Amino acid sequence: MINHLFSLARQPALWQRSVEPFWNDGHISKQMLEAHLNPDWEAASRRHSDIDCSVKWLSRLIPPGSRILDLGCGPGLYTKRLSEQGYNVTGLDFSRRSIAYAQEHDTRSRYIYQNYLELNYTEAFDSITLIYCDYGALTLSERNTLLSKVYRALKPGGLFIFDVFTQKTNWSKQDSTSWRVYPDGGFWNAEPHVCLEASYFFEGHTVEARQTVILTDYELHHYLIWNTVFTQVTLAEEVLPWGFQLDSVYDDSCGSPYTGGADTLCFVLRKAQRA
Repeated sequence: MINHLFSLARQPALWQRSVEPFWNDGHISKQMLEAHLNPDWEAASRRHSDIDCSVKWLSRLIPPGSRILDLGCGPGLYTKRLSEQGYNVTGLDFSRRSIAYAQEHDTRSRYIYQNYLELNYTEAFDSITLIYCDYGALTLSERNTLLSKVYRALKPGGLFIFDVFTQKTNWSKQDSTSWRVYPDGGFWNAEPHVCLEASYFFEGHTVEARQTVILTDYELHHYLIWNTVFTQVTLAEEVLPWGFQLDSVYDDSCGSPYTGGADTLCFVLRKAQRA
């Protein structure tokens, strides 16, 4: 086991993915749902007061009656609120537990269990949202896949609204390692375990890998979570070649005016109208 631990605990290669079933692990998905549903936690979702703020802004931005696709919808916190505003909303998420909860608590919306990198719609939606900086959690190749599929899924003139973290979030961070003991279990595992955590930075400090290795009596588990940070310029350079027009830029997904000094950055992209 020690050799396996050594192999897991070393610095990962850029864009390396772990293979553990993170989103549908029976224990972790339960912890994630609890985090989503706690109105005061900013963990799996933003605080519910911030979600209310986002939905209020989105309802001013998106025309009434629009068909909306909410990517990474989780338990439907945005989706349900948008449906209550009169929109025709589809929520899509890769967590069975979250989708089941959303279906049980929101009968107005349609919910789909699917990896959003496997979207297969053509000109089906007026707006597509991806909120809470999920875009930066994807690898470069995954982001390219997503952009192509979102562009195809939007109707001409449709909006893609998403946010990312900015370089401000990484300014004071450095490579680091730490460990903690959880004798009664914790977020990553219900059994007693040791948690080894590390952060590594790549690409001029714009890409972070958060690595977690869990040691129980009999098992080792390995999780890698990536995050890429952007400026307005670097994000535009990445997304606009896919054919989008940059409709507007904000400091956050509540529509705060753009200053360039916030921890987040929100783009509203528009698919070109047909000639």
